[in-house]
Amino acid sequence: MGLARASSDSIYSVRKLGHGASEIRPFEATPNLPELLGELNFSGYQELGFDKVLLVEGRTEIKTFQQFLRLWKKDHKIVMIPLGGADLINAVSEDELRELLRVSTHITAIIDSERAASGDSLDPQRQGFVESCERLGIDCHVLERRATENYLTDVAVKKVKGDSHRALGSYERLRDVSPVWGKNENWRIAREMTRDDIANTDLGMFIARL
Repeated sequence: MGLARASSDSIYSVRKLGHGASEIRPFEATPNLPELLGELNFSGYQELGFDKVLLVEGRTEIKTFQQFLRLWKKDHKIVMIPLGGADLINAVSEDELRELLRVSTHITAIIDSERAASGDSLDPQRQGFVESCERLGIDCHVLERRATENYLTDVAVKKVKGDSHRALGSYERLRDVSPVWGKNENWRIAREMTRDDIANTDLGMFIARL
């Protein structure tokens, strides 16, 4: 999984069904995340020094957060699992989260706020997810800015994409920027950032306390 996260744009899980047949799904679409985490042998990760599970928004956040975690030298301690956006970030995912706690009690989550402006309320489904985490004792951080890409600096964006591109405002949607870049390129931009770039943001403070 470490090699897959470091080098791929798409990750899939394959499950044997018996009689020579197999089922392949996008990693974030795997229906039973606790079962998948168990099959990944989390206890084996613990022997290698991994001691926490971090739930992130989606597939593209895995490689992006890997870059941020490296700034705090924590990428070798944390196994990341994508929530698949609205597939699990909703008000009815408590049973799935509870099952994850059977595999590891050291679980944290970080999700986008998707706010259009400062002070906006969370979408009811996201608020429901946060409340589920609170009931289960899972530390869930909601980003103050709209999404992960809203923390990418202008210097890093221009270094990767060129001077015609610019960083997002705190609540600006990526698709509203022109020229735009793909979310799957966020990790390349994050790789050009320094610890000081985000240390004083809520994102940096969350990573520091992991």
